[in-house]
Order: sequence, then structure tokens, then C-alpha cells
Amino acid sequence: MSDQLETLYNKFRKELAENDLSIYYDEGDLADIFDYAGDVHDDYIRLEVLMLGNRLFPDSEILLERRAIWLANMGNEPLRQFIVDHPRSNPSVMWEILRIRANAPYTNEDAITELENLLQRFRLNDDETIIQYVALVRHLEQEQWLISNLDFVRNHCEYPPTLLFEIARMAYNRTQSASALQLLEELTELDPFNTDYWGLMAELQSNCEQYDESLVSLDYAKALEPDNVELLTIEGFNYLKLNRIDDAIKTFEYALTLDCDYFIAKRNLLEAYRIKGESSKCKELISQLFRAEPSDTSLLCEMLISFPEEIDETLSHFYANSDADENEAIVHASELCRTGNDAIALQYIRWYNNSYSLSTQGKLIFIELMYHNGYYNEAYNYLIDNIKAPVLSPNELPVIAVIVSILMRLHIFDEALHFCDVWLKKLNTNFPEHNSFNLVNRGLVEILNDIKTLLINNPNPTDKQIESVTL
Repeated sequence: MSDQLETLYNKFRKELAENDLSIYYDEGDLADIFDYAGDVHDDYIRLEVLMLGNRLFPDSEILLERRAIWLANMGNEPLRQFIVDHPRSNPSVMWEILRIRANAPYTNEDAITELENLLQRFRLNDDETIIQYVALVRHLEQEQWLISNLDFVRNHCEYPPTLLFEIARMAYNRTQSASALQLLEELTELDPFNTDYWGLMAELQSNCEQYDESLVSLDYAKALEPDNVELLTIEGFNYLKLNRIDDAIKTFEYALTLDCDYFIAKRNLLEAYRIKGESSKCKELISQLFRAEPSDTSLLCEMLISFPEEIDETLSHFYANSDADENEAIVHASELCRTGNDAIALQYIRWYNNSYSLSTQGKLIFIELMYHNGYYNEAYNYLIDNIKAPVLSPNELPVIAVIVSILMRLHIFDEALHFCDVWLKKLNTNFPEHNSFNLVNRGLVEILNDIKTLLINNPNPTDKQIESVTL
């Protein structure tokens, strides 16, 4: 059956590409193509099916249901409005599944009641209905209820293997993966020649850190589909975790000969190259991956480190393809500093300051980065032009130590001493001795006291003495 659906899907796709779409599809064909396109994540074909179906079969119930499924992916509100606008006097099981979903959220008790009542009124009589029922369970966050009542639900399914497979696909953490493996063992016994069953078992075993067991499952899966890129990628990941780096690289590289743009294989190959110390290959892959996913934060930082000469172009590309703002810029700069890339962090915030506008907090971070990179004069001039009076807030207090350190590095000693006096009084006045906020900033008070003591005892300290008290 799956092969027939794939053939039908490919025929529809070919006719679309050739602008020669046949009108000789019945509504069942179009529903099947829509469902298959959903399985392979082809929203383009799903939309084309809906448009053709609305033209050829405007009164079709089965295609009306597919329109509701399409809207369900856009959120509850569009789906809810669609359900309201199309009341059904004798709704199908699919329509009721979508109605329940549209009316979410429910209390935990009401959600379970809806799921149970639905099965008491209807049977889950085809694959797509089962798929949508499990999706409803996930949407209502009732996965544990489904696992605990598996026999009850199974007895209301025309084809239980689909139910078991969809439940296994729900697993998203290690505990759920471990539970789902029991279902997959049952499925592989029922149908030992199903690649999907073996492949999902291998994936979940890998999630549970059962890497050797996963490789055994992959042997079965690859015997059925030796050139399946997803299976090869799971295999390479297992080798990576088992520290079989050469095997991992060989597997990922072979997978990419089959699909040169497969992102997950490239991402894992990058990690394998990094472990192997293949720096030039790493740089090439980072560039490829960033072009494919320019909004990926971790790739952005890797691009900035690998290609510092292209920082303006890289950041422009990132911000053109993401909704990142100053908060993200600060997080990225912090991560760069954490990995010892202070100079790149400064370039980043300098670019952001030139391209956008920084808040007071952003300006203070910019000053701190200039200081830590040795740009004392620039930091001082920017401070004079942009910061009028730092206030006592958790985010801004640390810059006080930066400002007095800048003054010391520039030998502006009178102003530094005055600055210490003013801020020690402010800190002591605003925060009682036992206030936890004061305790958190004890290091700031110590720095100010140390600088004040030094300047009182020696109004013209040496650079070595300055180094000993400043940040």
C-alpha cells in the first residue's frame, strides 16, 4: 500500500512540475496524496491537493477534514474558527478529533474524558485517523494516559500497528524512549521487513545510550534500505558516541554522497572532524552549515571564530535571517568571552552598536569589552559621550569596577579617587550590611576600597600597582 501511495504522490508531483495536472483524481486519491505528503513533510503538495480538491470536489467531507488538518498546524485559533464555520450534523471520527483539538485547553480530567468518549462513540478506522488521534493525545499532553490505557485504545483501532508506531514516535526523552522500545519490539516481530520499525528502534536505542544495540537494529534496517541517509546518520552518531571516530567519519561522508545537503549528517560530521583535529575541514563545513541555517546561534559563533575577517558579512546575514535582538547579541558575546574570544565579542558588539542602537545595559557591556581588550581611551570617550550616570541595578553595578579601572589605566587618579568615594557611599547607603544584594556585590566594594587605599597612600601609583587593584 505504501508503494502505491508513493507512486500516486510522485505522479501528482510530476504533473504539477509539468503544468499538466490531471483532473482524473477522485477525492480518495487526493486525500491519500495529502496524507502521504504529510508523512514526508511536503507542505507544498498538501496545499496543492487542497486547492485542486476544493475546485473538483467542493462538497467533499474527506477533503474538508484535510483542510482542518492543515489549519491545525497553524494553531488552535484558525482551526477553532474553521470548525465553527463548518458545523456538521453527523460528524465523522476525524472531525470530532479535530473539534476536540480546536477547543483545547482542557483540565486534565476533561481531556481524558474527551479521549475516552471519542473511542466509545467511534473506531479509529484508518491510518490517518489513528495518526491524528495520537497527535490529539500529544496536543492535550496526555501521553502517559495513552501508555497506561494502551489496550483500551488498541481495541478501538482497525490497524493497531499504526497506533503502536505513532506512540513510539511520540517519545522525546530517554524515559519515553525506553517505554516505546517495547512497542517497537512487538512491531518488528509482527513485521520484520519494515524499515520504519527498525529505523525508529535504532533511533530510540541511541536516545537511551544503547549504541551497540542500535547498531544491531540498523543492520536489519540497512539490509532493507542500504542507502537510507537517515539510517546512515544514526549509525554515524552511534560510532561517534562509541568514540569510533574513523567509522563515524566514513559513515557520515558516505551519507553525504547520497544527499549532499543532509544537515544532520553534516552537523555530526563537523563534530567528528573536530575530535579528529581536522581544522580545515571543520571550517569548510561550518561555512556550508551556516549558509544552510543562517539563524543557527551555535553556528553563528563558530563562523565568527573561524572567519573573523568576515564578521560584518556574517552578522548581517544572521540578523537578516533571524529575529534576534540586543539580548541575543549580549548572550552571544558572553559565550564568545567564555570560550576565550574576547576580541571577537568586542567586534560583535561594535558591529551591533553601529548597525542598531544599544540600550544602557548594552552600552555598559560595550564599555566593559573595550576595557578588557585594552581600548582604554576609546572606552573612556564612549563612556563620557553615552553614559550619564549609572544607576544601582543588578545589571549595571558591575560596570562601576570597569569605570574606575579605566580611570586608573589612563592615570586619571583624582577622578578615580572621587569616583571611589562617591560609589562607596552610595553602596553603603542603599544596601544594609546584611542585604543579600550587597553580599553579591562584595567584590565591587573590595575593588573600590583597594583602589581608594592605594591612591590615598600613593597618589601616583606605578603600572604594577595599578595592575594589582584593577580588574
